[in-house]
Amino acid sequence: MLGNKPQNDLLTLAAQTQMSYAQMQQQATAQTAMANASSHIEVPQVNFYPSQHPNPRKARRQDIKQAYKLLKPTKRSIFSLRRWLFGGKYRYNTNFMRCVIDGCDVEHLLRTAGNIYEQVVDEETGQSLFDIYMKNPVTGDVEWFVARENVTSGRKMRGTYCPEHLHLYHLLCKWEKEEEIEQEASSGTLKAKLKKGVSTVVVPISSIKKKDNTPPTLIKYEPFFEMLKKDNIPVTHFANPATGTNDLVMVVFDMRQFQAGNNSRLLFDALAMHQLQQNAVQSQPLPLPTQSNDGSV
Repeated sequence: MLGNKPQNDLLTLAAQTQMSYAQMQQQATAQTAMANASSHIEVPQVNFYPSQHPNPRKARRQDIKQAYKLLKPTKRSIFSLRRWLFGGKYRYNTNFMRCVIDGCDVEHLLRTAGNIYEQVVDEETGQSLFDIYMKNPVTGDVEWFVARENVTSGRKMRGTYCPEHLHLYHLLCKWEKEEEIEQEASSGTLKAKLKKGVSTVVVPISSIKKKDNTPPTLIKYEPFFEMLKKDNIPVTHFANPATGTNDLVMVVFDMRQFQAGNNSRLLFDALAMHQLQQNAVQSQPLPLPTQSNDGSV
């Protein structure tokens, strides 16, 4: 168990395996938190042993293979009638708050020992497992992680992972991403891409550069528009359907955005509304402005 090993042993083990010292510390943190929780309730431990193969690539592949084996949902015995008659192939496939591998009651674990998912932090992003896997990336709402039948693919299960298994799943995803990057670097040559029907075309930068039709007299307002962009203030462009250039530019100050503390959802709703208005206006000719003698427009 890594949680009981001193710092020097973790450094030595990290030097002998393809896992970094930071990943060792994460695993030790998860195991220590689960061990502390075991004083209140009975919790399982993940017996993952990093490969000590001298070749880092082969060591990573062995770790990936071992992680897949440890993260597959627990099946019922082949002699169990429930597996064949009632569709109960998997033992812990009944509750979204239960680990599909060891049957750990995650809800009871969090209430008794606290949010252990928050204690395990990624060494690169600084985010915890709870922030990465338990929250909607768009809305930020809490959405419980759902395990899959084949770990990273297959149908979704009615269950999740306990903190230790979720951290191992997190490491597995990082190892597979490193594997893909290395394969792309080695086999992603032009010859290999041509065999798959992928070709490249050289396009001059001048041909893809967006044409700027801003008059010289309006260039002085560029700092103003940079401020609008920084503060997420919607700017609507009315393009000429014939020429494709911007004829009108409208700055939108939506009071709902400021009253809600720069709420991004309200901002996106406002942008969508203005985009619909823009499309409606572009489909019809714009009315000419009227001019009066008293100086008002």
